[in-house]
Amino acid sequence: MNETKKEKFIRFMLIGFFMFVIVYAFFLRYDKQPLETMVQDPIALVLKTSSVQTDAPIVALYENKNNEHILAIYKIERTNRYKFKTLHRIKLNDAPDQLFSDRFENGIWAHIDRKWTYFSKGLKTENRDHKFKRNHSQYKVSFVYNSDTSKILINNNQSINWDNRLGNPIEIHALTNDGLLWLVLTKTGISIGAVETQ
Repeated sequence: MNETKKEKFIRFMLIGFFMFVIVYAFFLRYDKQPLETMVQDPIALVLKTSSVQTDAPIVALYENKNNEHILAIYKIERTNRYKFKTLHRIKLNDAPDQLFSDRFENGIWAHIDRKWTYFSKGLKTENRDHKFKRNHSQYKVSFVYNSDTSKILINNNQSINWDNRLGNPIEIHALTNDGLLWLVLTKTGISIGAVETQ
């Protein structure tokens, strides 16, 4: 069977078109896979520190649980082995990359998709002027982690014994006014750390 030049051209065009579609589909699938498996580190914000044993610190936490973006407000019960009691919890469409408190309210500012969203203390979205957003966390402090001695050093004179199996600390936040109790964030989760007293 003899093929004309026109038929040959059409055949090669169809083969080329289908090869392009297949290659494009593979690239599209490859590009989407890392986005689905990429997990955002936990983010913490201390809303209220405690001053006495019966006073519970209040924290806001973002975590990626089962590929769901969860923002929650917890009360940490100091008298109940530091149990996290959920006060409010919502699912977000996307992961925030920053959390800040409000200057006058108990709400939370979350930076999601390059814009700031305000959540009330009940985690309801509300319109609020950006001038009320704090630009830093009041209770987040710098620290030095020594993996050889398994200690987190704070303010050069305080230290927390740390279990290396929990992972390297990435952030710490004061939970008490006296600086003896700390919220420690790692890439995999959160933990409570207590300063060594002598």
